[in-house]
Amino acid sequence: DEDATVTQLATAALNIAMADSKSVQTALYIYMELADKFGPTPILLNGQAICLILQDKPEQAEDVLQKALDKDSGHAETLVNLSIVSQFMGARENAKRYMSRVEGSHPQHPYVFTLQEKEKLLDELTSTLLANR
Repeated sequence: DEDATVTQLATAALNIAMADSKSVQTALYIYMELADKFGPTPILLNGQAICLILQDKPEQAEDVLQKALDKDSGHAETLVNLSIVSQFMGARENAKRYMSRVEGSHPQHPYVFTLQEKEKLLDELTSTLLANR
């Protein structure tokens, strides 16, 4: 049933993965319609924000993410996405602040784990380069 909520969410996720402008716009409409129907939950607002980021509208994405943060100040996905959009907009201190909140409240989050792995790899590469000077 294409009107089922699960189907709509799956369709939106698929459209985001396709990443072409028409698919991303369709995903944005889906998230907006679901928010109108069920209320603007952090998950639906994050979906909207991801679409806006893919449409190169970081300021609008940040506004939507702030609304999500107002609904749940500790929502991990919102904090991660705010960190990403802050970096995209050149607000590095904000990005660090959001990531610090994620690391403190959700240390097992997959994004935190991946980021820590990349930082460790960078440290190892830096040490290797400095040792070979």
